[in-house]
Amino acid sequence: MLKNAEKLQQKLIDSGFSWNTHKDAFTKHQEEINELQEAIDHSESHDRLLEEYGDCLFTLINIGCRLQLDSNKALDIAIQKYEKRTSYLYKKASELGVDFSTVPLETLLVWWKEAKNNV
Repeated sequence: MLKNAEKLQQKLIDSGFSWNTHKDAFTKHQEEINELQEAIDHSESHDRLLEEYGDCLFTLINIGCRLQLDSNKALDIAIQKYEKRTSYLYKKASELGVDFSTVPLETLLVWWKEAKNNV
């Protein structure tokens, strides 16, 4: 699906039916994030939330296209990074003999910073 979105965004960019710069695209992306937040705040329907979330993803893909980034590759890199960091958190909890689900968020955030520096 990401490839389909990239193709459509690139077609729109190439045809001139898009924002002029990546900065303009960032502004539009922020607008879409704000609309998603408003939909959440107003307890909109699941379908409405899905639509707004999709708009956020779609405008972010526009930014990636403008920067000639492969969305699939970028997402794969992010997933691998987060899997390594999350694994670090679980390992840390295990080493301390604690159930991961009982570790306070504040502690997890400290460990997350450690993971960012060590993994």
